[in-house]
Amino acid sequence: MKRKKTWIVLLIAVAVILIGGGIWYLTYNQPAAETGAEGEEQILTIEAKNGSVSVRVEGPSVVEPFLTQTIRSAIEGVILSGASEGDAFNKGDLLIRFDSLDKDKAVKQASLSLSQAVLNRDKARDNLALARTDLSSKKALFESGAVSKDQVDGASRAVSDSEYAQKSAELAVSQAVLALDTARQELANTAVKAPFTGVVLSSNLAPGDLISKGAMLITYADLSRVRLVAEVDEFDISKVIKDQGVTITSDALGGEILKSKVERISPAAEIINNISIFKVSTLLDNRDGKLKPGMSADISILISSDKGIVLPSKAVATVRTRSYVKVYEEGEIKTKRVTAGADDGINIVVLEGLAEGEIVVVPGTGTGTAGFSLTGSSQTTSGTSVIPIPVPGTGSR
Repeated sequence: MKRKKTWIVLLIAVAVILIGGGIWYLTYNQPAAETGAEGEEQILTIEAKNGSVSVRVEGPSVVEPFLTQTIRSAIEGVILSGASEGDAFNKGDLLIRFDSLDKDKAVKQASLSLSQAVLNRDKARDNLALARTDLSSKKALFESGAVSKDQVDGASRAVSDSEYAQKSAELAVSQAVLALDTARQELANTAVKAPFTGVVLSSNLAPGDLISKGAMLITYADLSRVRLVAEVDEFDISKVIKDQGVTITSDALGGEILKSKVERISPAAEIINNISIFKVSTLLDNRDGKLKPGMSADISILISSDKGIVLPSKAVATVRTRSYVKVYEEGEIKTKRVTAGADDGINIVVLEGLAEGEIVVVPGTGTGTAGFSLTGSSQTTSGTSVIPIPVPGTGSR
């Protein structure tokens, strides 16, 4: 009976060992790659095809006038007529007219004051000349004993007084000239003219309004060109340089695509939601008036664009600035050094080292290249395939 129990224990132990060994084999002794029926690993490949890749930085923007100026009143006065919102003017055209009656009177008064100051100056000059002549005569008579020393001193003081009077008269003339210039400028300011060819963006003027000096009259803008400003984060701004190509699209333009160049890049970042944002602007010709201030548009900045063999980005490995791809040739996987070009994170261009039609190994498993698409003017389509290759040590023949 005791012997029978011992055999049962031994059988149970053997069973446990066999089951444990089976689990270990299934867990740790399976091949890492998918294999075929004859021990052949399967790899994902793609046929090299020509195409192009463009790398762009994109962002939303708002249309702004090329030049905007707030026109303010240089005088205090009553409006006789004023430009309305949307009115267009050429440089030098009359925008606003003030009542000029008081200003005209002020010019006439200043002109009379100047005439009086000139007369006073001329009289002072004559008096000085007479005083100097009298002093010279007194000095001659004093030497002959005909006049006293006090008389000579009196004539000398008269010359000094006349000199001061002449200087005062000269200052009065200068003040009168300045007053006349100011009055004339005030009169000229009753007619406000367009500083450049443009359009009135806003105006709240009405005839009869009393306007104080320095008050805003209208907002005026040059819309023959417009500026679009986009926000670019710190991760992409290093790729953007002046004069790079820019394309602009807008719902207001339908399917029309406009082209321009990068005009300027802000030198310092603006922190928005803890993210460093830089502003990039571009200018567009807008003489046809299609774009209006406030419209939204999308800016796309071309960073780089190359044509060549297009592959999924993950098919190219880079080590210390050198790029490599694996190709399938004569039943073997070989490594080739290549020169890589534009890479948009999905696709990459191989400029040198690879020919069209070669079979390139794509890292990873599966039967397709999800997300692989070509951009640019010469898009192509590359089919993928799964190729079984012998795996050493599997006993394949």
